[in-house]
Amino acid sequence: MSSATHDPFRLPVRVLALIGGAALAALTLVDRGATRMYATPWNVLLTVALFVPPLLLLVRLLAGGPTFQRPAAPWLMVAIGAVVIPVLSALASPYPGPSLLAARVPLAAACLFFLLHDWLNGPDNAPRIMLERILAAAAAVCGLVSTVGWLADLHTLDRATLFSRTIFEMRNPHPLGHSNYTAGLMLLGLPWLARLAWRNCGALRIAATLGLMLCLLALFTSGSRGGLLGLVALVIGGLAVSGLGWKRIVLFSGGGLLLAGLLAVSNPRIRDLLGPRDPLSEPNLSTVQRSAMIEAGRLMGTDRPLLGWGPGATPLVYPRYRSKLQGGADSVLQLHNTPLSLWAETGSGGLLLALGLAGLVFLVRHRSPVAAAALAGYGVFALTDYQLDVPVFAAAVATLTALLSAKAQNPPAVVTRRTFAFALVITAGLIVALGKSDPAPELNARALLLGREEKSHDQAVALLRQSLALDPDQEIAHFNLGWLLLVPEPARAEKHFLFAAHLVPDKGGVYFGLGLARLNQGRAAEASRAFALECINDPRFVASPWWTVPEIAALREATGAEFTRMLASLRPALDKRDPWVERQIALLATLAPRVGQVSPGPEASYRRERIGYPVLMRNLDIAPPLDLYDVREDPRFPDSVPFTLPPKGWLPTPLLLKLLDESLLSAH
Repeated sequence: MSSATHDPFRLPVRVLALIGGAALAALTLVDRGATRMYATPWNVLLTVALFVPPLLLLVRLLAGGPTFQRPAAPWLMVAIGAVVIPVLSALASPYPGPSLLAARVPLAAACLFFLLHDWLNGPDNAPRIMLERILAAAAAVCGLVSTVGWLADLHTLDRATLFSRTIFEMRNPHPLGHSNYTAGLMLLGLPWLARLAWRNCGALRIAATLGLMLCLLALFTSGSRGGLLGLVALVIGGLAVSGLGWKRIVLFSGGGLLLAGLLAVSNPRIRDLLGPRDPLSEPNLSTVQRSAMIEAGRLMGTDRPLLGWGPGATPLVYPRYRSKLQGGADSVLQLHNTPLSLWAETGSGGLLLALGLAGLVFLVRHRSPVAAAALAGYGVFALTDYQLDVPVFAAAVATLTALLSAKAQNPPAVVTRRTFAFALVITAGLIVALGKSDPAPELNARALLLGREEKSHDQAVALLRQSLALDPDQEIAHFNLGWLLLVPEPARAEKHFLFAAHLVPDKGGVYFGLGLARLNQGRAAEASRAFALECINDPRFVASPWWTVPEIAALREATGAEFTRMLASLRPALDKRDPWVERQIALLATLAPRVGQVSPGPEASYRRERIGYPVLMRNLDIAPPLDLYDVREDPRFPDSVPFTLPPKGWLPTPLLLKLLDESLLSAH
């Protein structure tokens, strides 16, 4: 990167910059790149993409040559804070190793900001024009790759399936691997294509318009509510800084809102989510999860308000708060909200830093109206997701910020450049020396693999205990250790099942395991209460083939009585009048006489696979683990029930845990 009058980068350094850019492009455009980057050999590309910007900045600071264009004080403070706050938060975190690894992303983004600011603030405007065209071209490529991937998905459907659904029911996850990433990527790229199409003519206008249409199609097929909200903000923000007269702004704003509305009602998923809810219908799972995430983020930030839990620590910390949430899912360990994620992971410092950046962007929006509009649209979308741990999004924010930033009037002295370089070396050195991945997921995966064989039982137990010594808040380790200890140490197994139940209250099989542990200790009455809890949490267990085991079958009547009593106790315990929950309680009560009745015929038997576990733990080198609990179901039971069985985990978590706590009190 250089201006017309100076070239601070010699050929080897330029090659290094190209390698870093190629690594970032590969991680962005390869299918499921946002998760592949945690698997070998893709994690090598991740390391390259994240350490090239600090290395290039270090060379720029120490190699002498032309004056380094330092940002003005407010921008300098934000850029330095973007590194210092995450690193301090990681050092203070209960999980310093993984958090320091996550701090590589803001370090790389801040260094990219400094490099681009230096390049853009040369004596002429050529670098700015070049960068804007690069951004437009990158957006078009992303839109093309996304659309081609989505069309390929449609091609894999058989004709009957394709014509029985609208094509927009298939959410577009390409290229990064999740539809929310698709929406965010398109929002960041759309303004540059719109600008190119508006200001040019001929072939360039046609190409930019086609790219714009591809990006809009990709955004629409993502099915993201936040994406449409971001599009509205993008249009309004773009018009506000366009310099058009107020009549044109009102006209175009109305057209943009109308287009967004048409897109919303055309997409079945978005239409259903935005429409009014029937009080007797099942709660929307996405809405329940979003509410739980908001509450979890609030609690996480409140408990550690200064520096938070550490960058990237949310999946490790989230289980601590599960018992206080209304719902959720086993595989949901994110907050899906950028301000909340910053508050939870980096505390008030990270949140104030983001607010400060937003204020600066607003104040200097005239310096690059398109960059300001893109950040405005993405900022609104960021209220529905957190993506700054993915390199391309952090790089995009750094690039758009560099286009808006102003330079300092007085250039720094050489000693200041050397001090800055020294601080950069110390920071990168801390990350390299102390940053390491969490070993617990690999221990868990190995233990669950070994636990399938009786001969390696003791080794599996030892590995799970080692994992829990590193992090005691792991439901996967407690749950499966409970099953391994069920026969040799039922008292210890009971404790692990109780711990797992409070980490994931709606975990299928956890109350059944608790009941078996009590039964193996000769506490039949307490076992029947735990079995009744399993029937309430997962109504399919009412007719599970497990009831054909004589020792369990002996508790059918007692479990049925507890099942009836527990359901009756729920009615006055409802904090809010929820017609759907009340209806499910009344319907399930009619199944009490059928507890333990299994119809003759073949059963369905399987073990639950934790498909999302490697991604959540940021280690795709481990295979998705299989729980050691054998799920046994009567496939004929749901059809024999005169109503639709509610899904596992239908009962709000506080009510489920209230029943568990009451059963514990009655045991004493």
